[in-house]
Amino acid sequence: LEKWSPQKALDQLQAKLDASEAESEAQVEQFLAQDLPLDSFLESFCQSRTQSHICRTQLEKLQELLQK
Repeated sequence: LEKWSPQKALDQLQAKLDASEAESEAQVEQFLAQDLPLDSFLESFCQSRTQSHICRTQLEKLQELLQK
């Protein structure tokens, strides 16, 4: 039952969001250090930011549902 609890889902979404945010920051640092070409940076950064926004939205919606 604990495996499927709402709190566990929130924790997993938060962990996924944190990882996505960290990945975005690492990509920016690589780009600024000129270790990542512009084309590669734009593609990977857009993907990780999209993933971050999706996770954040899911997390916020789940929190809203649990507060009701």
